[in-house]
Amino acid sequence: MRSSSRPLASVAVLFFLTGMAALIYEVLWLKELGLLFGNTSQAMATTLAAFFLGLAAGSHYWGRKVAAFREPLKLYAGLEAAVAVCAAGYFILLAAYGRLYPWIFDCCGNHAGLFTGVKFALSLTILFPPAFFMGGTLPVLSHFAAPNRNDLGRNTALLYGVNTLGAVAGALLAGFCLPVWLGFKASYGLAMAISLTVAAGAYVLSKPHTEQSRAPIETGGIAFRPLAVIAFMSGLSMLALQVLWGRMFAQVLQNSVYTFALILSVFLICLALSGFLARWLIAVRFDAGKLLFGSLIIGGLLVNLGPFVFLAWTDELHYIGSDVGWYAYLLQIAAPAAFIMGPPLLLLGMALPLSIRLAQNHRPSGGTLVGQLVGINTLGAIAGSIIAGFLILEWMGLWAGIRLIAVLYFLTATYWFSRATETASNCRQPSCSHSQKSFESDWRRRGGLYLPAIGILLAVSVFDTGKLPLVKVDPVNEEESLLEFWESSAGTVAVIRRGEHLKIKVNNHYTLGGTGSFELEQLTGSLPVALHREPRSVYVLGLGTGITAGGVLKHPVQRLTVTELLNDVVEASDKYFGAYTNGLFYDPRVRVLHEDGRNYLRGAREKFDVIIGDLFVPWEAGTGSLYSLDHFKTVSERLNENGLFMQWLPAYQLSQVEFDVIAKTFLEVFPYATVWRADFGALRPVLGLLGSKSNQDLAALSVGHHQKLLLHFAGDLVSISSRFEQARLNTDDRPIIEFSAPVSQRSIKTGRQEWLVGAELIELMEALQSSVSDYIVDVSEPSKQWPQAGFNLQKAQWFRYQGRLKEAEQAMANYRELLGEEEQ
Repeated sequence: MRSSSRPLASVAVLFFLTGMAALIYEVLWLKELGLLFGNTSQAMATTLAAFFLGLAAGSHYWGRKVAAFREPLKLYAGLEAAVAVCAAGYFILLAAYGRLYPWIFDCCGNHAGLFTGVKFALSLTILFPPAFFMGGTLPVLSHFAAPNRNDLGRNTALLYGVNTLGAVAGALLAGFCLPVWLGFKASYGLAMAISLTVAAGAYVLSKPHTEQSRAPIETGGIAFRPLAVIAFMSGLSMLALQVLWGRMFAQVLQNSVYTFALILSVFLICLALSGFLARWLIAVRFDAGKLLFGSLIIGGLLVNLGPFVFLAWTDELHYIGSDVGWYAYLLQIAAPAAFIMGPPLLLLGMALPLSIRLAQNHRPSGGTLVGQLVGINTLGAIAGSIIAGFLILEWMGLWAGIRLIAVLYFLTATYWFSRATETASNCRQPSCSHSQKSFESDWRRRGGLYLPAIGILLAVSVFDTGKLPLVKVDPVNEEESLLEFWESSAGTVAVIRRGEHLKIKVNNHYTLGGTGSFELEQLTGSLPVALHREPRSVYVLGLGTGITAGGVLKHPVQRLTVTELLNDVVEASDKYFGAYTNGLFYDPRVRVLHEDGRNYLRGAREKFDVIIGDLFVPWEAGTGSLYSLDHFKTVSERLNENGLFMQWLPAYQLSQVEFDVIAKTFLEVFPYATVWRADFGALRPVLGLLGSKSNQDLAALSVGHHQKLLLHFAGDLVSISSRFEQARLNTDDRPIIEFSAPVSQRSIKTGRQEWLVGAELIELMEALQSSVSDYIVDVSEPSKQWPQAGFNLQKAQWFRYQGRLKEAEQAMANYRELLGEEEQ
């Protein structure tokens, strides 16, 4: 008895909403747990593994149970309601773990394996229950949608595609809109409301279900085990590809929260279309076994060709959309993503629906069958994400890893061919159809095992991706050469020589500093420590080249702690920049830790006299949390009574809007805040916000060699707080910087906005000048004019850049006069 199209269409709409809610949950869970456990690749992988494990267990369990229910839609309604209830408990558990985390960090923080295990256990308690109920939805609806077993493969493919399209909508909403419009907590509440709405809709549509027909169909006599292997390998290869393709595009993108969401959405759209394609091919009675074999072979070839197409499209790793606006930039990302990922995903995404089609008479109920295969597929996804992130990227690298996945598809096709032909050759009964009996000979005539062998040969010879470039250097125009690079699950790190100088690049485009800015980097470490009367303990968030942390060692501190998210950056800094770091890596007072800096401050119990936040790219995903109210509060708690916190800001990467947001957020925590100039340049200025719990005393700068640091003093941030009244606070719940900075960057590229440089910066410095005198009352008379001298030096640089030479000369004359004759 065939189900009518109207109930199936209604259920498909509900399942679209289920997919939407699931991706909103997933994105928010990953974000919140990343803030709790740290944004290391290990923490993210354990969180994903816990989520997928819940999905796999739920798919298997509820697939077995659904046959006992006469009204599957009521079970579906119950699952959705359970998801919402478990999601509500997430808030309670997250708050509890937030309080427990310092204790856990204290006990396990020095044991990486144990600490990762504890994070996995905590992720399980938070994510497993809702994921367990989510995992049951597809098996339950597959059981409902196919009263006639012949419809199982086709209708499951439809539900799979519709649910994945819903996931696209959820990824776009959570990645582009909801956190800014509603905040994370309200967005989470919206996802819960969607789940409850789906539960109510399913309950209304529920009615007694007709028992599934078991009429025989032609399956080619394929055993269940080979199909389970196909489902597992499909999940493994697909998630491994998602990880590797994500890393590939990270080499040429802004890598903001938007670009990650867009790449994920394109990936999911292609998977959804593959589900619809599988449904159509099944409906027109294509041979599912041969279709599976062909899709694995052709899909594997396309995967292997992907890196070559990518390099050609990006002109050997050139940054995408360097001079275009926001919407044009998104289009320039989506186009290569769809062109490179789309064709292989359309073919390879059919593996699971086709496996269900071939196995649809192997279990007593369709729901049981779908539950088992989807559960096995999800277990493969767990293996794939872990293998790609922790083994392939660490041991083989990106390009060789993509080739490995292509070869894996060829081997899977070989396995499938051998098992399918073995089954066909054993089919001797009169009941076997002509197509079954000719299965082996027909395939052998069309290529058989030669096709996978040819694919593997091409992958390791003509289309060998292993030697493709991973770092872009310009030896002609920039005199650049690559000294060494590292690949890991956390990113790609390279040391580049440019002329006489060295620099560190992450993911091909982000520079962490270099010897060309040695004096500036050393000052950013030295200046905050010089402002403290007795700096005994110092913490630096972010290592980079190590030059900034090395600047701290110019002072007689007793203890220096430095954290760096990328372990390869630590190795690169030690190996190539040791001569510029004042013995940072060999000083007994220093600890250099591979740890998420924000996470370390949340978990560590120690306090510091000075905390320094290094320069961070404001639009990069995850960076905005380092400018949040929550982070600044944590910093304040980790400061001693007279402690100082210096947050350096790249003004040349901030618009006035982002600066106002950060300044207002900073003032919410630190009642005493001043602004400092790290340099006097016109085009790439670096500003520092210095905060403390008590009034800052600058009298120490009026004597000795620290006196010249007064040139860098710009003024009192509190005195211009009225400028920030319209700005919003940047919080973990509403991450304004993370969502606004990427859009501002694109607007600036097209001239609609300006960086905080040049005239805008001079105007800000001028507003601060009136407050300088309040902080230098106790400074010696000869030094009181030095801040104004620094301001004139900065103006001179800007006037000179504009070609206003007379005004530049006048500003320099003022600068010399304010310093005094002995300083000319």
